[in-house]
Amino acid sequence: MTFPGCINGLCVEPWQCICEEGWNGNLCEIDVRACSSGPCANNGTCVNIDSSRYECTCAPGFSGMTCREKAGPCAVNGSPCQHGGTCVDDEGWASYASCLCPPGFSGNFCETMTNSCIPNPCENQGVCTEIGGDFRCRCPAGFMDKTCSRPVGNCAAFPCLNGGTCLQHGQAICFAVLGVLTSLVVLGTVGILFLNKCETWVSNLRYNRTLCKKRKLLLRYNSGEDLAVNITLPEKIGMATFSKEAGEEDI
Repeated sequence: MTFPGCINGLCVEPWQCICEEGWNGNLCEIDVRACSSGPCANNGTCVNIDSSRYECTCAPGFSGMTCREKAGPCAVNGSPCQHGGTCVDDEGWASYASCLCPPGFSGNFCETMTNSCIPNPCENQGVCTEIGGDFRCRCPAGFMDKTCSRPVGNCAAFPCLNGGTCLQHGQAICFAVLGVLTSLVVLGTVGILFLNKCETWVSNLRYNRTLCKKRKLLLRYNSGEDLAVNITLPEKIGMATFSKEAGEEDI
């Protein structure tokens, strides 16, 4: 005979209360089995496997180890979404399923193909091109990335202080080349003007030398010599004959 009041126990010798598995206490009245904590939610039925393990039999519409996951429209009826859309039912708690559509498709079930460039996803005045449900942006100078949202180079962070102007590496090279070309044009212009001045100076020198020769010939004529000379002037070409005996000049 067990000890008086022993509930879930047995005895080997008289007046003992040795608890069965899953029970504890002086009279084996404390249930320590896994299901005693009520782990199964939403009216799920708990079944003890042993003192530490249990299993839940969930009510209709629920699933999971503890029956806390709702079996919503996506799980019960399957996904109604087309073209790779994702079925969404608020983790089973929504009354009806909806679809999360991939780029290029729209509608309740992603059944409508749309133009990915409307509205234009390209930023900073990028040009959008539709390519089979997706898009591609042709970015303006200074921007890159799929939607032209990322500036190119270090000037995007405005590193120059006190009114300084930031130039990209390529811009600096262009300005340097432009400066060299401008210098060459200025030097060429100065050189042309200098050559023109030199030609004028040489022409004047030749003209003065010709006048000197003419004066010398006239002096020799006055000294009594008969001469016939060709005098070439810049303005005209002519022949002059000087004769002392005749006392006349033929041109």
